[in-house]
Amino acid sequence: MSIVVPVYNVEEYLQECLDSIAAQTVFADCQVVIVDDGSLDGSSAIAREFADAHSNVLLHVQENGGLGAARNAGIDLAQGRYIMFCDSDDILPPRAVEALHEGITAEPGIPVAVGLMQTFPSVTNWAWRGVFNFKADRRVVEGIAEVPTLVHSASACNKIFDLEVLRESGLRFKEKAHFEDVWVVVPFLCSAPKIALVKEQVYDYRKRESGGSIMNSLFTRPQNYWDHLAANLALLELRKDIDVLKHDALDQFNVRSFQGFAMRAFRQVPAEDLPRFFEQAKQIYQGISVANILAATVDTRHRVPVLACLMDDYELFANPDKVLRTVRARRGQLLLDYPAAPSHLQPLLEVSAFSARVEQFKPVDDGRAVQIGGRFDINGLRLALPLDAEVTLDVKGTGISVPVENVHRGDLRELDEEKAYTGWRATLPTAKLGNGRHTLRFTVHTKTGPVTRMCLSTIGYLRSARTIEMPTGRMLPAWGRGDRVVMEVRTGSPAKLQTSWTRMLARRELAHVVRRRPLWKERLVRLATKPLVRGRDIWLIGERVDTVQDNSGHLFRHLRTVEKKKDAYYVIDKSSPDAKRLDGLGNVVNHSSWKHKFLMLHASTLINSYDIDAYMLPKDWQRSNYLKHLNWRIGARRVFLQHGVTDQDVSKGIHRSKTGLDLIVTATPRESEYVADWMDYGDAAQQLGLPRFDALIPDHGHKRVLFMTTWRNYLGTPSYGKSASSVSVEFEGSTYQQFLAGFFGSERLKEALERTGYTLDFLAHYEMRDYAPELVPQGGPFHVVDMSKKTFQQALRDCDLFVTDWSSTAFDVAYMGTPMVYAQFDADEFWGNHSRPGYFDYAKDGFGPVCDNVEATVDAIIRYLDADCVREELYNDRAAEAFSLPHGGNSARVADAIKALDAPLESPAAHRRRS
Repeated sequence: MSIVVPVYNVEEYLQECLDSIAAQTVFADCQVVIVDDGSLDGSSAIAREFADAHSNVLLHVQENGGLGAARNAGIDLAQGRYIMFCDSDDILPPRAVEALHEGITAEPGIPVAVGLMQTFPSVTNWAWRGVFNFKADRRVVEGIAEVPTLVHSASACNKIFDLEVLRESGLRFKEKAHFEDVWVVVPFLCSAPKIALVKEQVYDYRKRESGGSIMNSLFTRPQNYWDHLAANLALLELRKDIDVLKHDALDQFNVRSFQGFAMRAFRQVPAEDLPRFFEQAKQIYQGISVANILAATVDTRHRVPVLACLMDDYELFANPDKVLRTVRARRGQLLLDYPAAPSHLQPLLEVSAFSARVEQFKPVDDGRAVQIGGRFDINGLRLALPLDAEVTLDVKGTGISVPVENVHRGDLRELDEEKAYTGWRATLPTAKLGNGRHTLRFTVHTKTGPVTRMCLSTIGYLRSARTIEMPTGRMLPAWGRGDRVVMEVRTGSPAKLQTSWTRMLARRELAHVVRRRPLWKERLVRLATKPLVRGRDIWLIGERVDTVQDNSGHLFRHLRTVEKKKDAYYVIDKSSPDAKRLDGLGNVVNHSSWKHKFLMLHASTLINSYDIDAYMLPKDWQRSNYLKHLNWRIGARRVFLQHGVTDQDVSKGIHRSKTGLDLIVTATPRESEYVADWMDYGDAAQQLGLPRFDALIPDHGHKRVLFMTTWRNYLGTPSYGKSASSVSVEFEGSTYQQFLAGFFGSERLKEALERTGYTLDFLAHYEMRDYAPELVPQGGPFHVVDMSKKTFQQALRDCDLFVTDWSSTAFDVAYMGTPMVYAQFDADEFWGNHSRPGYFDYAKDGFGPVCDNVEATVDAIIRYLDADCVREELYNDRAAEAFSLPHGGNSARVADAIKALDAPLESPAAHRRRS
């Protein structure tokens, strides 16, 4: 056997790949052909060392020609009877070669054997894996017609080929093109008289989730569209050379492999090239049956461009948003409204999925109504524009029906432009709701009749679910079987209401315990210990599990030292260094301890500067279980203090539909307005000032420049990611890395710092702290801030000049009157891959000059150094306008706002009101 390993700039993974090949049970019987395709990193040295250590390894070095060229070189150099391919960032299980060899030699005349492949660290459920649902170790089939789904296994890497047959076929991998495998694998599978199926995992495919893999740019690289189009058109030529029984497999492959490109072409292919692309794409679908199109496409979204090609409708292909604006009904199902489609193409218009989800549920008008909001999906209908149809929200079995407003959602648009108008909102009066358990239905009224779906719950809904007081009684937003939204309603006189409400809760409690549902023990503990906390208003406060450096820490200190609040508790891992900052304050609780769990069961308010569920839940409480089985029962209010002024569009993460927050603290008027309107918080967004600003008393005069940059998600997997590593390969050579190298390597900057007697402190972002020392020159005027010795706020207070790129910490510094420089050296990359602009324009609204390269940044710093770091009047005026609240008193204002929140029904305060 010959194993071909193409290598190009994979030093991080290559050794692991080669070691897996050397560990093969039949390694001694293999020839390994390593093709170094012009690597520029340490891959060449690793490959050379491996070749030198093994006599059966051939190393071939060539100029970079791409993966196809490297594999073709391997075919030419191979000397084995059979040939395999292994990409240099993947892994072969120990028996991979032996198992495939056993398959291809199981009987005479088998030119190819196929084994199981899986991805790691996360698993991919490929449809073709179903072909391997047989009991034996292997199976031989009479060609692709017997297992048509196998054609979708188009990778060359989980297969072994008869080398002589492969060479005689004349098939070659496509060079300098994406999708190079298909030029060899699909024709070979379709022409093979026999195929051996090996029921053993023979290939581990690495999913490089940090963005470095070729597959991550699959639909964003325009050339890929033309490469895949060319491959699919080439496969059409196979039809005349293969048995007609194999046509279905080939047709389904063509449809399925091209569907993602056909669907996205109108956004990714330049407008001037799109007509030509459309004319060629039409050829792919000619002669393919509707049944094969339905079998090969995932859903209605993918069928729309196919329909456009079959109908020769360029407008539908290029502007589906404008052509398809509404739907019609047929036998209780929705169809896209496209009157031109003939009857035999009608199945392509059937909507494959229609759903409505509730994300917000809040009382309005003193409980006389509830405002309900969420998102809906009509698969295949791109809602970049509002839905052209009447929609209602109905309460099943009551006759209550209210109109639904179709609303624009910036957070959903960020995920996909076609989701911009998938938001909805309705106001449901509560007076007509009688006793019982009610469900909600979302109904689209079309010209041919209505179609309805049950409303489903979401994380945002579960986070905001708590008892609602109505003039006529009480309502509990809950969830039922199949994640349906359920409203438990009880009405009547006060005495009757209390009795029926208590019985309803008791039945739910008993059923939960008897059936041993998640967190049933905690539910019992809560019930048993409730008398112990009667009369107490417990506020549970925290930040990250191991920190006390942000707004939560400052608010807690104020509550314990100024307001003397007895029932304010701070949750932190007591083994962390930051825990010492709370010495003397009392009420510090070890994270995940029994006391932490006890307080979580009885807290009236949860307060955090970060995500509440991510950082405040005990480690053994799964988030989904907590939200479904405890959160609504406890009814704690949620307060988000933020960890900086919001100036960018972060609605994707903190839109109210996701958080269920009752209060979000803002610092400036424009920020408050933006969060209230764009993120849908309304009155829940309050300009109170960030508590940490209370401690922002400048300590200038130390002749320090503080340089702090933010991170970029596209440069590597975050530390909380599943496959995080200390150093990201994407960081090396990036615009980010090049700027830092140029900045710290600037002789002009170093000379100016030394001439003026300043030092430049580098405060590395959390995600790059492990390798920050490698970026900063040792000695001289440059230093790396040691966060174990100096707090974040200390570093801000004692700097005379602040330099950052996009950090919201600029607002902290501006608040103190410290001058600053914005080093925004990668604007296009940052806005294109990491974040989205908000209301804040750094050039027009910022508190310092905006620079886009090293030289301009250094120039600006030197100007400030030579002027003794004094902020100009222009920036003084902007800061005065931004911070309209009086300086100081932020923690007190926040505390008062939290007290003003309506106490939950189950809280002691509510009991006192009722009594």
